[in-house]
Amino acid sequence: MELFRESGCLTDEGLQAVVDGTLDEMQRMEAAEHLSFCDECLVRYTQLLTDDVLIAPDETLVPSVMKRVKSKAAQIFFNRYTRVAAAVALAMVLWSIGTFDHFIPAEKGRQPNIPEQPTAPPVAVTQQIRDFFDSAQQKIYDSVQQMLTQDAPEENR
Repeated sequence: MELFRESGCLTDEGLQAVVDGTLDEMQRMEAAEHLSFCDECLVRYTQLLTDDVLIAPDETLVPSVMKRVKSKAAQIFFNRYTRVAAAVALAMVLWSIGTFDHFIPAEKGRQPNIPEQPTAPPVAVTQQIRDFFDSAQQKIYDSVQQMLTQDAPEENR
């Protein structure tokens, strides 16, 4: 059996022997060394190792994968921006009830706007904060749902 052609490449019989494992130690080492630098023989060798039949999936995977990607994107969006929204909401509530008024310097001839008595009991402020977060959470949920339904294919709706 001829292992190499005159051009120096492996013969078809030699490649088949490499695949079958019927070469002796010296021939196996020569074939391995040749395959390490000859791209043409390496391509022929890998074609012998692979099947030519490609199996197509029964159904397309695009809708299920895209649904998972969109769900993960919505989850990341919600997790990332919920903290920011909570911090902004808390700052707005504190600003609106006048917590930061004593940090703002008064203009010349004008006293800072610090109320003597709170205008509403603390329970009302707590309820306002709770209402604000409930409405913010609902709006974020609605916008995420709207994003998911806009990009969904017609068959999934």
